[in-house]
Amino acid sequence: MTDQKLRLLIGQAVRLDRAIARLQDKLKMLKAQITAEADTRADEAVPTDGGGTSITFEGSGGCIARVTESGRPLKAALKADDKNFSKIKEACGAFFTRLFLPEIVHKPVEKFREQARELLGETEGRKLIRLCEGKGKTSVAFETKDLTKAAA
Repeated sequence: MTDQKLRLLIGQAVRLDRAIARLQDKLKMLKAQITAEADTRADEAVPTDGGGTSITFEGSGGCIARVTESGRPLKAALKADDKNFSKIKEACGAFFTRLFLPEIVHKPVEKFREQARELLGETEGRKLIRLCEGKGKTSVAFETKDLTKAAA
């Protein structure tokens, strides 16, 4: 790709990014208004399977907007040093072991990468590190000129 084509591509992407941002802001505002209306009609909401509620509004042309408030999720895990652990255990009484399963979790130590290479050598350390890593995230960000300042 030539530099000129790349500049045009970036310009097009930046214009699209700006338009999307404006539309996302507008959508966020509209969703907030619909949510506020749902709050005033709590008596029309129906329970969901997960312990929350849902209300459906009909728009023009047969489209709908469904506002769902999720039920409160359970914590994925409890640790013995959690603030409420003793209260939870007390509330369970004799049934704690029937309501919770103990799990062993292995977490990488601080400076894991450096220690793995030091202990296993560069090649084997890199292999272990790779096995313990998740997939990284790739992103593209735009830095755009302020159009109001550029016009002045």
